[in-house]
Amino acid sequence: MKVAILGGGSVAYANASYLSSKGHDVHIWSALPGELSALANAGAITTTGELDGKWKVTTAETAARAIEGAAVVVIAAPAFAHRVLMEAAAPHLVNEQDVIIHPVTGMSSVILSRLAAARSVKPTIIDLSTSLFTARRNGETSVQILRVKPLIEAASIPIARCEAALARLSALYGDRFRAEDNVLAVSLNNHNPIYHVPTVLGCLSRADKGEKYMFFEQMTSTVCVMQEALDAERLAVARAFGAPEVPVAQYFREAHLAEGNTLAELYVDVQRRLKGPLGPQSADHRFVTEDVPYALLFFFGLGQSAGIAMPVTDAVITLTSATWRQDFRVGGHGLPALGLDGLNPADILEIARNGF
Repeated sequence: MKVAILGGGSVAYANASYLSSKGHDVHIWSALPGELSALANAGAITTTGELDGKWKVTTAETAARAIEGAAVVVIAAPAFAHRVLMEAAAPHLVNEQDVIIHPVTGMSSVILSRLAAARSVKPTIIDLSTSLFTARRNGETSVQILRVKPLIEAASIPIARCEAALARLSALYGDRFRAEDNVLAVSLNNHNPIYHVPTVLGCLSRADKGEKYMFFEQMTSTVCVMQEALDAERLAVARAFGAPEVPVAQYFREAHLAEGNTLAELYVDVQRRLKGPLGPQSADHRFVTEDVPYALLFFFGLGQSAGIAMPVTDAVITLTSATWRQDFRVGGHGLPALGLDGLNPADILEIARNGF
């Protein structure tokens, strides 16, 4: 099967190598010419960790070339790159294609839905709550895959195609997906900002000094108190929108098979299993610059639409905006950027089920 991968970072490389290892014809395109050039010269991606080997990939000069004839298109990039990749992809998508957003953040799938609707096409858009792979790109053409997660939430736009979408996912990646009622539920169970942002705040001096430290080892009991306070507000939003309430501790038990009675104990077990990754060695890291404007701001906007007070989330957005000297409330995935501003929860849910 021809699969198009759009992106050039850790998740893109992990997807490309994994799917190539399963015998698929993988074509990869990045908006960054340097990434394409390195891959074109190598003709393959080298992996270590849970998948060891060297896997053939074909580079495409344009997004159109990558997408043409592909049964599946995978948008595999951080949230801040989603709109750029979607705008490049949208003119070339057809009704019969599946587009996997791997992973979705802040319901970015509705951006693609609007772009496709403008052309009167409706590909199946499939959201994944988090990356299937815990991976770190460690070279121009290499990636370390620390873990392939056993359970991921997924949903589709339109939701009527969800059963077929999960069958497609299982055919590509194995039987490891749990269907949600809509893509909003998938985005609401993105746990990354809940454990990333408080931990980075607790490690700023280490990041500034460029120290090498294991990220999960820094999630001590006091840091976990901040995480749980942030998580309680996210769960209140999930409850208001009828989404499953999956606490961050449950996520680590299911996605990482971690064991422990407390959140701090779970992180000790995750570190033992993964033996990594390293924490940010600079404050300029997506664990804040992505997770605050594209996830926490999204949660906060939904809370406002449902009349839910979120003082901890509000404070974290304010604190990080001041510390990073940029207003994380501007841009990102606030509701206006998604075309959801001024809508009530019922209207937002309808778009989450069927798109624009």
